[in-house]
Amino acid sequence: MLRKAAITFTLSVLCFVCIAQENILSDRWGENTAFVKLKGKWESGLVQSLRYGVSDKVEFRTNALLMPLLPNAGIKILYSARNDYYLSGEHSISYPTLFLKAVSFKGTGGLISPQYDFPFILSVDNSLLVTHPVGTSSLLTLRAGVCFAIHGSTPDYQSTIDLPLIYPRMAHYYKGASLRGGLFYKGLISHKLYWEAGARIFSITRDRDNLFAENSGTLMWAVSRSLRIRGGYILAWGKYPFGEQIQLWPTIDLIFGSKL
Repeated sequence: MLRKAAITFTLSVLCFVCIAQENILSDRWGENTAFVKLKGKWESGLVQSLRYGVSDKVEFRTNALLMPLLPNAGIKILYSARNDYYLSGEHSISYPTLFLKAVSFKGTGGLISPQYDFPFILSVDNSLLVTHPVGTSSLLTLRAGVCFAIHGSTPDYQSTIDLPLIYPRMAHYYKGASLRGGLFYKGLISHKLYWEAGARIFSITRDRDNLFAENSGTLMWAVSRSLRIRGGYILAWGKYPFGEQIQLWPTIDLIFGSKL
């Protein structure tokens, strides 16, 4: 009798620990997963979008720092949570015309020649994410989506920003739709230290300058219950207007928000 009670107690403790570790990971690093922000909780980064939990299944998202030049808004909806498989959708829109005009000038900081003008452009992004816990302290997420633009007229194809990380995310403004896929695997090293490995692919539906891939690695340190620091790298490869190129970029972000 005592043996059965001891076994039952041990299994209960192990289950509690597993669930607690999974919740810590999803609560503190829900980006690139199907999980939504807890109701009433929020977080934002210098690079990462502001996330606010509207309800247990709906999250509001926007990049507040870019808002004056690149108005944007989106929602993330948790559609299903069954047998440890979580399915959600991210749906967002943005208006990049102001940004493209703002960086069109000569001299330092100018990214586009001022000879070009930009029409009305509305970018629409829809993605599905599926997350499944692996073991007791890691999460695996698959992401697939499509991004397209609605134009007043077609922008000049030569007015692109030919920089890694930027060009793949703006290529659909000019011609074609952007088909996007991703695989992300993140885990817990300790109560305050986390890691993530990821891969993304961008395929543009046109006959040139149409394929891009990224590999990323990130560590996150939870400084406190409301402050986290992330740093890592992105290895980017792509077929750009000037030819194929591969580059390594450092990444860093400061995440702050509600206490967890």
